[in-house]
This record gives sequence, C-alpha cells and structure tokens, in this order.
Amino acid sequence: MNNAYLKYSVPFLILFGLALAGLFHLGNFGLADEMTLKIALIFGAVPPLVRLVISLYRRHFGVDLIAMVAIAASLALGQYLAGVVIALMLSGGEALEDYALYRARRELTALLAGVPTLAHIKTPTGIADVTAEEVLPEQILVVKPGEIVPVDSLVISGRSSVDESALTGESLPVEKRISDRVLSGSVNGQGMLEVRALATCGESSYQRIVELVKAAGESRAPVVRLADQYSVWFTVITFSLAAVAWLTSSDPVRLLAVLVVATPCPLILATPIAMISGISRAASRGIIIKSGEALEKLAQIRAFVFDKTGTLTLGAPKVTGTVSYHKKTEAEIVKLAASLDQLSSHVLARALVSYARNERGLTLEFPQNFNEHLGDGVSGDVDGVHYHFGKLGFLKHHQISIPAEALRQHEQGLKEGRITVYLGTEHYLLGAIFFADVARPEIKQLFAEVRCLGVEKIVMLTGDRQSVAQTIAGKLGISDVHAECLPEQKVAEVADHKRQFGSVAMVGDGVNDAPALAAADVGIAIGGHGSTASADTSDIVITGDDLTRVGDALKISKRVIAIAKQGIFFGIGASILLMILAAAGHITPISGALYQEGLDVIVIFNALRVIFQKSQV
Repeated sequence: MNNAYLKYSVPFLILFGLALAGLFHLGNFGLADEMTLKIALIFGAVPPLVRLVISLYRRHFGVDLIAMVAIAASLALGQYLAGVVIALMLSGGEALEDYALYRARRELTALLAGVPTLAHIKTPTGIADVTAEEVLPEQILVVKPGEIVPVDSLVISGRSSVDESALTGESLPVEKRISDRVLSGSVNGQGMLEVRALATCGESSYQRIVELVKAAGESRAPVVRLADQYSVWFTVITFSLAAVAWLTSSDPVRLLAVLVVATPCPLILATPIAMISGISRAASRGIIIKSGEALEKLAQIRAFVFDKTGTLTLGAPKVTGTVSYHKKTEAEIVKLAASLDQLSSHVLARALVSYARNERGLTLEFPQNFNEHLGDGVSGDVDGVHYHFGKLGFLKHHQISIPAEALRQHEQGLKEGRITVYLGTEHYLLGAIFFADVARPEIKQLFAEVRCLGVEKIVMLTGDRQSVAQTIAGKLGISDVHAECLPEQKVAEVADHKRQFGSVAMVGDGVNDAPALAAADVGIAIGGHGSTASADTSDIVITGDDLTRVGDALKISKRVIAIAKQGIFFGIGASILLMILAAAGHITPISGALYQEGLDVIVIFNALRVIFQKSQV
C-alpha cells in the first residue's frame, strides 16, 4: 500500500468507524457499537505502533510513547471510545504533516526547467540531433546562439560570448575563440560555435556538480520533531502521576484517565498546523518552502552565506558611468554609442540601449553603414560622421590615439570588475561608457532586517577576482569575503562556518551554488533565474527576483516556531493540570478525551494565526 495513501486513509477510516459506532449506539444494536470501536481502535493503533517500534529500535524517544501506552490501556480496560479518539488525533497529525510536504512540492514543480539535454552532432551529411547522453569524446558539435553547451568541449570554429555565471560565478559573459574551452551547462551568446567534445555528459562539469550535490545532501543530520524536544521530562511526569493515581486509588481506570488527558495531541498538532500555515503564508509571497523541517531549521540560523553573482548583484551588466575625453557632453556620448549599438545583439548593447532610452530619455538616431566586429565592437555613421565603439584594442586597431587618463581608468576598471567600452571617431577618442554587475538596491535593507532577527554573521562567496569581490563587499558592508571560489570551495566555506556558528543558511542562484546549497543547514535558491540544480537542491526557493523575500522567509519561520511553541507549552501546561485532576478522580477517560479535543481546537486556531495575522509578516 502506498505510504501517502495510508497516511490519509487511516484517520478517515477511524472517523468512519467512530461515526458507525455512534449510529449503532443510537439504534440500540446491542454490542455492535463496542465491537466497531474496538476494531477501529486496533486498526488505528497499528501504524503508530509500528512507528514507535522502529523509533525505539533506532534509539529515538518521542511523545508517541505516551499515546501508545494510553491506547493499550484503553484497549485492556474496555475504554474503547477514549482510545479511538487518541488514535484519530495521532493519525490526523501525521496526515497534516504529510499534507504540508505535498503542498510545498506541488508549488515547486512549476519552477523546475531542463538542463543540457540536446546536442547537434556535425556529420558529413549535415546536422544530427541527439541527446546529451549520446555525445562521445572527439565528436564535432554545433552550439547555436542561446543554447546550452551539452558537454565540456573545445572551440574549433567560430567566436561568441558565453555566459558561465551559473557554473563559475563569473558575473559577465566570457568571450570564447578557437582553442578556448567551454563548459557544459554554460549558455552560448550571439555567435555560432563549432566545438569538439572533450568528455561525455556524465564526465562533464555539470554532472560533477550534481555529484557534489548528492554527497553534500547525504551528509545532513536528521532533525528531531519540535515536540519531541520536550518529550522526556513530560513522559516522566505523565507516568509518575499515572502510577500515583493507581497506587493511591487501586483503580486502573484512574491510571487510564491520567494517560488520556496526557496524550500529547496538542503537542503533536501544534507543529504541523503551524508549519502548514507558514508554508501557505510563504507561498502567497512567492516563497516556496519544501518542508516543515526547513522552516524549523531556518528559525535557528545564526549565519547567512550569500553567493555574489546574481544573488547580491543583479547578474547582468548595467551602465554605471560615462566619461568624456573631448568636447562632447556625457549625454552626447551615450546617445551616439547607443545609436550605434541599436543593431548589435551583444548583451552590453542591450544594456546600453535600455539605459539611453529608459533612464536618460534619449531619442536615438538610426546608424548608416553599420558593421559589427563580433566580440570587438561596432562601426557606423551617425549624422554623417563615422564612429567606432568597442574595446580598447578595437579602437587602437583603427589608429585612434588613447590618452593616458583613459589608459589609467581602464586599468582601474579591470581591478574593480568594470567593463569599459570606448567611443571614437576616425581621429580621436571621444569618451567611454562603464558597465558592471551592480549590487541589488534592496540588499542593505535585507542585511539590516536579518541582523535584527538574530543573524550574527553575513558572508559573501564568489568566483570573481579578489579585487572585484572586495569592491562589491565594501559597498555592501560585508567583511567576510571569499573570492575565486570553485563549487567545492564554496562547500568547504559553508562547512567551516557551520563549525563556527552551528547553523548556516546559503543563498544562491546558479548551478555552481547547488553543492553549497545542499551542504548548508538551509539552502535558499533565487528561482527567478531558472537554475534547475539549485532549485532541486535547496530547501527554499524564492520564485521571483526580489531578495527581500529571504528576510520574509526568516520572519515567517521565526513566527511559525514561536506559535508552535506556544501551542506546545499551552498543551503541556493544560495537560499537567488535567492529569492532576484525573489522578484525584475528577475526570473520567471519556471526559478526558473530550477535554483533549477542546485543547486540540485551541491549538489549531492558535496555529492558524500564522495565516490570518498577515500584518505580522
């Protein structure tokens, strides 16, 4: 029988048996009501008994022990109704926990997309499409613009810029020419590439990262249910009061009454109901939480580790500045350069044209005699004047003199991770436009928020150079920075901070972040970029591109745990009071079961406050 089906069918069948017994009792069908209750009780006791035996065999002690002793006592003493109510609450709590997981996984399904699956093999008769798994080393492949590189390969023809940010963390596209290596999982830019496969799909970079993910995921320690943290001393109190009641009264029914009111249904229900409410609340804000375990662990996080590219930064080049080396204004420099770049498909061209139109409000001219030199720059006529716009070497190639100030700024830009593109005429340099991967505007607000919520340390990891990393970190106020990190080094840094702080959350967006996301206590993936490996590996996925939702997730987790603990402590306190009354003979087993039902209702409504009090999150 399917495990999920069993979890939902058991409480339904117990409830059906309870209703049937009530009908038999009202219809005065002799002992049919008692027999029905007995059957329902035995049926409902089997699953928790099996779980209890397995838990005890694994040396795990939980609150289920009290419930099983109470069920056994009710069966032995013929108090079937009380036992059935206990069994219903036990199975119902487990079904609610399972529903929380189901809901989270259903919400996540829409986010996951494919990874390298298709390859174009060049043959004497044309191009043959095969799956990535069918590619063999030394085969010649064609990688079209915008496609994912299927296996690690070497460029043998063509030229293009390739986005490796998901694999290496490099924030800007990397130019690839003949003899350059391209990694599986990277995304080809605007040029056509012919490449020679260096490895099979299983031996390529992407697959190695997947293996790292598996190894990191298997190293995680299991988390004990929140209610079980209070189980030992509560169980001792319960059995002590039950023994006192029996010894002082010589009435085994009093012992059962104590066990019934001590049955930890409020403790068991408090956590899953709060978790479901928290998962639902988070989903409404674009935060997909895969399990209640992730929520519980997130509330305990003391250190946050952030990937830089695409997480702390926007992950795409933006215009960050303009300089004029001649008589033209900066606005004129932007207008001329953007007018030329209108016809280019380069990622920097798109950023510049968007900047000129949307941020500067400029009206662009249509260039004449346009010519693009792939990877180097563009040339063309605007208002009858011929211009060149591109790399420093591109302008030098056209015999344009470069002043010393421009060379100094170029070197400084390289250290700070900027890309500088130059505009010149046939005779002299006019100006330059700077591009960089800039920090997200909401980051400082997020950092202030998580620190107020108890986070002690914020760390930045990146595949970029140290100088580039320090520039971004300085702007964001991060002192703990680790640059030039490969995926396995990111895992090592997460492990090191776990040793220092006990519990660490990792926030990332790319395939290269997936192993570190798996190694962290809580992995949070920024799902707006669509990386399957990071979304699969993480515990929490932010569906959009707004990093403040990480703070929202932390607030929700802390509120969920606070409300769950309120329910647990209320349940413990009320149960102890009822146990004392039951030991004194003021509560019967059946009335005790009804009191427990009342406690359950209170705990459920308290847990639902996570959803209803929206102003708190």
